[in-house]
Amino acid sequence: MKDFQIRVIARACITRHDMGEGDIKTIVSSYNLPQPDKERVEAYIYATRPNVELKQVEA
Repeated sequence: MKDFQIRVIARACITRHDMGEGDIKTIVSSYNLPQPDKERVEAYIYATRPNVELKQVEA
């Protein structure tokens, strides 16, 4: 996946998280990305918003 695609998905995940759709791990997983791309999206999210918790919330 290209860098700009990673950035677009990461920003969409941040927006969804900010709107209360759930935790970041669940939101990122909803995009059904291959593991390397998923890790790149999560890394970009953390670099952009270090205050966002990447751990999945246990229900």
